[in-house]
Amino acid sequence: MTADDKLLTAKTEDLFKLCDKYCEPRFSDFLDGAEQRIIKENVVFPFGYNVITYGGFDESEKKMIGVFPEWQEPDTESFPIVCLKIEGGFSKKLTHRDYLGTIMSLGISSSKLGDIVVDDGCAYVFVHSDISGYVSDNISKIGNQGVKISVIDDTGNVEIKRNYKTIEAVCASGRLDAVVGAAANMSRSESARMIAAGKIKLNHRECLKPSEEIRTGDLLSIRGYGRYIVSDFGNETRKGRIHITLKKYI
Repeated sequence: MTADDKLLTAKTEDLFKLCDKYCEPRFSDFLDGAEQRIIKENVVFPFGYNVITYGGFDESEKKMIGVFPEWQEPDTESFPIVCLKIEGGFSKKLTHRDYLGTIMSLGISSSKLGDIVVDDGCAYVFVHSDISGYVSDNISKIGNQGVKISVIDDTGNVEIKRNYKTIEAVCASGRLDAVVGAAANMSRSESARMIAAGKIKLNHRECLKPSEEIRTGDLLSIRGYGRYIVSDFGNETRKGRIHITLKKYI
């Protein structure tokens, strides 16, 4: 493990010690997919605690770990997560990058910021409760457009769903280089160069193996092109190529 991995592991193990010491729930900061995987592979959750993960809504990617005493039923409402609704961008459509850039310009650690879900004319931003007021008080514009920020007290009353662009394509096989080429509409040799340059992540990890077999549900990150979920492998064409369906994050 790297030094950062060891620190993350130690912080996670400390949650159990603090929960035991103070007899109350303890929560991590927001964890991205790679961090969640590191914890899953390196931390053995001890008996005597109730543990759940949550990021503010059902399809969240970034999540917190909540450690509850054995006698306490875990619940998502206890998590220190606030959902901010940012409305604006009516003259020019704001993108995920616009929202993220403005929030990060405040000097906030990414560990305090959860998912940003962009909807029509607004965005739902999940933040740690420690910084919700700071964000609300310090953002009045994104780009050159005025915005309004409000707190969503009950996200259960709001339909928060990720938007995807569905891509239907054919590729020579289920190998990483073939699927990357199909997703990004590039030649297989180009995708191989991207892989060799370390610009491809498979399930949050850099993958340098062009022949790696891709499975349904895998997450691909292609630098400069976006992120894709491999939704389905279909039937073969008459020439032996494979139909593939991908969902691109938008």
